[in-house]
Amino acid sequence: MKADRLIALLLLLQSRRQCSARVLAEQLEVSERTIYRDVDALGAAGVPVYAERGSSGGIVLADGYRRALTHFNEDEIRALFVSGASPLADLGMDHGLDRALEKLHGGLADVQRRAAEKARSRIHLDQRRWNQAEPPRTLLTTLRRAVWDDRRLRIRYEDRNRALSTRSIDPLGLVSKAGIWYLIARSNEGLRSFRVERIRAAEELLERFERPADFDLERYWKESSASFSNASRTAEYVVVLVAATKALDRVTSYWPAELLERGKRISRVRVSFPGADAALPQVLAWCDVATVLEPAELRDAVASRARQALRRYARRPR
Repeated sequence: MKADRLIALLLLLQSRRQCSARVLAEQLEVSERTIYRDVDALGAAGVPVYAERGSSGGIVLADGYRRALTHFNEDEIRALFVSGASPLADLGMDHGLDRALEKLHGGLADVQRRAAEKARSRIHLDQRRWNQAEPPRTLLTTLRRAVWDDRRLRIRYEDRNRALSTRSIDPLGLVSKAGIWYLIARSNEGLRSFRVERIRAAEELLERFERPADFDLERYWKESSASFSNASRTAEYVVVLVAATKALDRVTSYWPAELLERGKRISRVRVSFPGADAALPQVLAWCDVATVLEPAELRDAVASRARQALRRYARRPR
């Protein structure tokens, strides 16, 4: 596309003092005549580009305009080019990011280009937890389009109790939290955060909505997250266990934990769960390396569940 070529031409001119039409034509894989037409198009758009005559001449971008990219320092370049699986890929926008970085890379000075390549080769960000399911990318693309166009959605949603409901919502924004996507939307119940993986179907409606003038996505998410964290701390379910010291990494790796006493073979640890329903299956999974000391009702629940399992598995399968 011509627009893409003009941007690439502009970045090439920003990275050097001057360049011949022949070299630019080779870089962009077009004819020299096309380069001159593109230079005229940039000039008509207000870009200060001109041709210098003579054997040492070439096409030149005015210094004041050309310095824009040279103002990036090495830390800023590293921040842009650190390698990573971007959440933009979940939204179907990763190719746009790759093309943008490629164009920017082509316009950097040699020292900046080396900093960019070093950043990509030495730091990689992976924002997903182990064994985390792939996000529903087709659905995310639909949601992103509706958010962008201020278009109302009809969704089929399954809540945490597996109850299904159909509702019309005004989608205001998308948030990725540790690889899990949330749709922030306005419904009859006010502003809500819908977990995208629980949206069973989404249909774009013809109807558009007026976005609230005072809505700020970042502020909403910060306030919502703080409120959720406070509620979680209030409702937390604290369990004290004795665990094999060699298994401490396993016991303390996911849930908030505090080491109370470390011994050579046995240690005592306090683990906080969001509720008894989360604690019971987890401590059952740790039964080969840890024993619950308190609360007493959890010890009773573990013993009851273990007896239930013994009865079930004592019978021969039919």
